[in-house]
Amino acid sequence: MRKLVAIEGIDGSGKTTLANLLKEYLESKMKLNVIVTREPFSEDIIKLIEKIGWNDPILLVLLFAADRALHINWLSKIQDDTNLIILDRYYFSSIAYQGALGVDEQWIKMVNSYFPKPDMVILLDLPIEIAISRIKNDKFNFEEKIRSLAKVREKYLKLAKEYNFYIIDASKDKNEVLEQAIKIIQKNLF
Repeated sequence: MRKLVAIEGIDGSGKTTLANLLKEYLESKMKLNVIVTREPFSEDIIKLIEKIGWNDPILLVLLFAADRALHINWLSKIQDDTNLIILDRYYFSSIAYQGALGVDEQWIKMVNSYFPKPDMVILLDLPIEIAISRIKNDKFNFEEKIRSLAKVREKYLKLAKEYNFYIIDASKDKNEVLEQAIKIIQKNLF
């Protein structure tokens, strides 16, 4: 039976790094067949979002949900012996990011209620200052980004309590983060 693990966290928390390190470890050491995917998934949806802009959070919820539907449809058609699918972001990102922009969280949850629930969610949590230092190459208004990420982090921590996420301190070295994630996965999934 395939397991679905979502990795969530604010920008700069190390989601992509952890997803790729987990795949490498789980395939080589545990002989699992692992797929890593990320959201947004569809290049067409990404281009559409870039074209119309990131200014309308309600529209973003709907576009990300459309993207997620394409993503889940693609995953459902995979006919191999995959044991584990690791999602670099999932619908919790919409709840956290668009919720932080004022969109009603219950509505976001309803829009995303169609999608399969993950078997496990790992939240990579870290202080905003560290996240900012990791994404410093991006062009952004520093103070605005700090306020925005602080709201998103707050939403994620609230979701972690509501949905029983496993929280890992992402300010630690990537190998320590990987070690914690492996222990969580081994204890709870395999």
